[in-house]
Amino acid sequence: MNKKWSASQVLFMTCFVVLVLAIFEFAVPEFNWKSIVFIILCGVSAYVGGRLSFVAIKND
Repeated sequence: MNKKWSASQVLFMTCFVVLVLAIFEFAVPEFNWKSIVFIILCGVSAYVGGRLSFVAIKND
């Protein structure tokens, strides 16, 4: 993946990740493995946010 990131794509991905993690933190009740799921969700949401930023915001 040798694509250049624009500032708007990075901002979109950052906002997406923060939104997903905030919803998870405040909407999901406490359970034993919440911190491990949180860390996994960080990676997954960063991947999905990065893919969505390239699809939603075209950088030609």
